[in-house]
Amino acid sequence: MKTKSFVVIGLDRFGLSLVETLSAGGHQILAIDKSEEAVNAVSDIVTNAVIGDPTKEAVLKAAGVKSYECAIVCGVDTLEDSVLTTLLLKEMGIAKVVVRAGSAQHIKVLEKLGADEIVYPERDMGEKLAYRLERSEVLDYIDLSEDVSIAEINVPSKWIGRSMKQLNVRQKYDLNIIAVNRNGSFLIRLNPDEPFAEKDVIAVLGTNEAIAKLNK
Repeated sequence: MKTKSFVVIGLDRFGLSLVETLSAGGHQILAIDKSEEAVNAVSDIVTNAVIGDPTKEAVLKAAGVKSYECAIVCGVDTLEDSVLTTLLLKEMGIAKVVVRAGSAQHIKVLEKLGADEIVYPERDMGEKLAYRLERSEVLDYIDLSEDVSIAEINVPSKWIGRSMKQLNVRQKYDLNIIAVNRNGSFLIRLNPDEPFAEKDVIAVLGTNEAIAKLNK
């Protein structure tokens, strides 16, 4: 994996988790927060840690944010602070600015400012939970767009003992099987002639409508 560089602004639980994950991946990280305690807590795992107010252009410039590829605005104090920090980062020419939103109103403002990506964990996790609860057969899923997802599901009982070729999955179900988890082994080079086993878990790519129809 290519090493990348990130600025993480605001070390709340979300920001801290982000720093820890990026650090584990070996990436360069600049962490910025007003709290000396929060900054000291990550100083050993980041490239650079700065105590300062990210709504101040002088703080961002002195920290060297322009040397980093991507900036993520996480736990800033208020919507106003988040907006001001985002605006400064965009004006400074940061290649990608990702912002954590706290409300639908916040999202609208960030879109106007040109944030490259907006993360709204409360909404996203709620939608993901609702999707799984509505479809008991879905173990996990990843949205690729509004209509298309990758879903992890238990192999349908009617498929057991039959192969992808026999089932004609792509044409009949309008789905692509991209992987099979069999007894803890994740298989991505699939043999179309090999029959599915009872405890197989399959990863399917397709429209949400096609996935929902699969176990009906």
